[in-house]
Amino acid sequence: MTVVLFEDEITLLKKTCKHGAYEYSNPSENFRTCTTSHFKGAAWQERYGVYIVRQRDTQEVLYIGKSGTIDSQGRFKGQDIPKRLKNVKEGNVSPDKWFQDLLQEKGPLVIEYILLSTSRSPAFVEATLLQAYLNEYHRLPYRNKSL
Repeated sequence: MTVVLFEDEITLLKKTCKHGAYEYSNPSENFRTCTTSHFKGAAWQERYGVYIVRQRDTQEVLYIGKSGTIDSQGRFKGQDIPKRLKNVKEGNVSPDKWFQDLLQEKGPLVIEYILLSTSRSPAFVEATLLQAYLNEYHRLPYRNKSL
């Protein structure tokens, strides 16, 4: 079995999908506001896919997540990436607290995202990225609890 490296998976996705990134580095800034500001006026109607939270200076992957599910008609439903990022974490932690705590622990953050078409399931792509990370590093990213 050939082991595909995590960064190679990301590079392949970026070759065929729209993608972007933004930074969260000011602890006094509200994370929800930062996210809303980044996506404000974006021309993309469909904003479903996967996102990767990295430590800016080292590029360490801290979290891999997804947004959106595909219904039986092949359409996206559920939260898009901006809504998912601004939703509560780990049951009841506000995203502002979750990202501010992570910022204090790890320093400035970069939130990357890859937008998918309905021909690619966000759940499958997220699982593929997590598996590639696990294959390479023999553990999950810092804030991912399970695969």
